[in-house]
Amino acid sequence: MEHRLRLPPERRCDLLAVLADERPMLPLLRQLRESGFQVDVACDLRSAQKVFFAAGGHDCIVIGPDVAPGIADAVVGSLRDVDPLLPAVTFGRVLTRAVKSCRTTSVHFHPGSRAGHGALLRFLHGLPDKR
Repeated sequence: MEHRLRLPPERRCDLLAVLADERPMLPLLRQLRESGFQVDVACDLRSAQKVFFAAGGHDCIVIGPDVAPGIADAVVGSLRDVDPLLPAVTFGRVLTRAVKSCRTTSVHFHPGSRAGHGALLRFLHGLPDKR
């Protein structure tokens, strides 16, 4: 059984995926896009900031499993300086105490697995509509 989360047409959920290697996340990114999520991709702090500001912000940051801890912390910390309530989901990594908040969760499943998909979709479904 495949997890599906369809957003109502009037609700938009923009995600920023920070990935060192896009390949492990491709099935998940494809499923998110097919389900109505807008997904932008970045690979480091500079590209994350550029994409974030070009998009006018995002509803959530998704950190891939192979992103170095320092980069993950820098991206989330930097973007939360702009949007302190910005939620973040990490696959496998736990952010440092300096950037961790109640709006952060760690998913300890592979992003390509059904369990990983389901955990992320449940978290995203629970996000309040900011628009």
